[in-house]
Amino acid sequence: MKLVLIDGGPASGKNTLGELIVKKLNETNEKAVLLDLDTYVERYNPRWIWDSEQQKELDQLNARKDIAKDIDEQFRNDRTVIVIGERFLSKEDVTRFMDRLESARSVQLFHLNVPFELREQRLYERGLHSLIDLAEDQSDRDAVKVWPGYVYANTHTPEEDAGSLIELIKNREGEILVEPKQEKEIDGKLKRH
Repeated sequence: MKLVLIDGGPASGKNTLGELIVKKLNETNEKAVLLDLDTYVERYNPRWIWDSEQQKELDQLNARKDIAKDIDEQFRNDRTVIVIGERFLSKEDVTRFMDRLESARSVQLFHLNVPFELREQRLYERGLHSLIDLAEDQSDRDAVKVWPGYVYANTHTPEEDAGSLIELIKNREGEILVEPKQEKEIDGKLKRH
């Protein structure tokens, strides 16, 4: 039972690799599931266009709460959980995400490192989307000096990259230990442990 976070910008291969990793793990009798934060957001707003920034933040907050509940449920069912769709540019991003979970304290984080030109090509091939700004995302990623977890250059075939990532997962690469706080504020409410 593991929690694996896969971070990457638009057109970096998160969905493709996440699905392949889960398929390969299930084929070896390791129960695994892929959870995509984007599908949780779409339950609140399938169009991804909000009338206000406040509503956008509320919907995204509710989506994060929902995915946390489902991760905890999958852990209770002894499943490895692969999560995509969230940005993890810093250890603080990981800590905020983990603070919503009941049980997990250890997590593996993999950043997909794909050349910008390849991301542009992939996005063009699947159809441009007006809500995706690759240049802005790349600028945010270029500003990161120290990445938490493991940076993986996924420039091979998806099958090769999925196989390599599974080996890294099995070898506990990219592991981050998140220390629980005695008192922490989650979503504006103080919780005591």
